[in-house]
Amino acid sequence: MNIGKIFPFIASLFMLEACSNIDCPLDNIVEMTCGLYSADKKTPFTLTDTLTITPLHSDSILLNKAQNIKSFVLPLSYAGNMDTLLFHFSNAEGQSATDTIWIEKTNQKHFESADCPLSIFHTLQTVRWSSHNISVMPVTIDSVSLVRPIVNYENIENLRIFLRTAQ
Repeated sequence: MNIGKIFPFIASLFMLEACSNIDCPLDNIVEMTCGLYSADKKTPFTLTDTLTITPLHSDSILLNKAQNIKSFVLPLSYAGNMDTLLFHFSNAEGQSATDTIWIEKTNQKHFESADCPLSIFHTLQTVRWSSHNISVMPVTIDSVSLVRPIVNYENIENLRIFLRTAQ
């Protein structure tokens, strides 16, 4: 067997394999990570009431009837520099109320490769919120802190949402 003739053939197979390798990320979902915290103690908080989150002027549901949660992830819109999120709180006693969080952001197109789908990364600029009266529903948004402004593939906490309770 002539190694001089076989080596170029094997080398060309490796080169063809290298050219067809697509380095698209496996976890290519861009979501904002939000942690829940006690407003009084500033420690992680488990929300036992029900939370549903929807964008303003849309029938989409971003988080549906979540209970017993300490954190969650939400997609952000690809277009526009402001997302308005409605936080619908409810409990077993039939009480309910809605708070709002406004997120100002910039959107950046992100390309991994021509073979990979386009992703949109976000940079959070400012966050504002509204709170309902605690007598209406015994849990409400007290404040929101911007922890990490970059929203990309990494599931690192972006917002800390401090909840105030009636207890």
